[in-house]
Amino acid sequence: MIQRREYKLLSRRIARAVMSSLAPVILITGCSTGFGRSLALEALSRGMRVIATARRLDSIADLGEKGAKKLVLDVTATRDVLVGFVDDAIGAFGQIDILVHNAGYLLAGAVEENSEEQMRSQFDTNFFGLVNLTCAFLPHFRARRTGTIINISSQSVHLVPSGCGMYSASKAAVDCISAAWSKELAPFNIRTMSVALGGFRTALAGSNMELPANPIDEYDSAHEFLTVVQRESGQDFRGDPDKAAKKLLDVISLKGDDGLPHRLPARLAMGEDAVSHTPRILREQLKEAEEWREYGSGTDVEGVVIPDTGGRW
Repeated sequence: MIQRREYKLLSRRIARAVMSSLAPVILITGCSTGFGRSLALEALSRGMRVIATARRLDSIADLGEKGAKKLVLDVTATRDVLVGFVDDAIGAFGQIDILVHNAGYLLAGAVEENSEEQMRSQFDTNFFGLVNLTCAFLPHFRARRTGTIINISSQSVHLVPSGCGMYSASKAAVDCISAAWSKELAPFNIRTMSVALGGFRTALAGSNMELPANPIDEYDSAHEFLTVVQRESGQDFRGDPDKAAKKLLDVISLKGDDGLPHRLPARLAMGEDAVSHTPRILREQLKEAEEWREYGSGTDVEGVVIPDTGGRW
């Protein structure tokens, strides 16, 4: 006869097996507009179990009607609050398989034109919110020895246009932390990838853009960027967020020969412009590094032999 304790353990194992055989659970931040909304709709169309988040539930009411679980989330909340949110999110379906950090906004203007409060807010939302929410989820992912973390970044990390320096800096920080996680979390079978989006027809250039607090007339180049972005308001950009959502879920869903989730690149350029710009800019950086190599080398202490770390550090 099975003892009560053994029965409970067996029941839990069966429950975990059943849950793991069901459609994957994807949690997406920033689903009220743009890419987050497109991704949620595409995931629902594929039969995935979707947790859609936004600061206001009324902004994602239609996603709930289509089957998504709706949760209120302010990514700038304290880590204690985010831990409570994670408990609620896991409770919705019993697990989280894919975490997509999409919430963010564009702080425009030359760096000098941005107030200190604006700069901190930009990083609180685009970077620290992402870091704190991920750290709140990591115990769950590590315990399950599986999980996928997708960090939405931008081609502006490479382009760095005049007029969005703080935004580009916040996304560069996202790329760096994502690269760190891709190494730190690999032993736990947790995949991490940043996605450098090109120009897409989203609200980033409209309602999700904040103007500088202290405009300075002399910054012509920065203002030119701002004028172009405001004029286009995202609608003249070439990228279709619905198509990008399909592509991203295709990548996430790839399986290896062993049937397990396929390895992901540390960074994926997405959008025809991003795919074109990224290699070109990297080649330019490599050329510049070689041109100035003699001024940066020859600085080691004489006689010191440094062991080969295989590029790990």
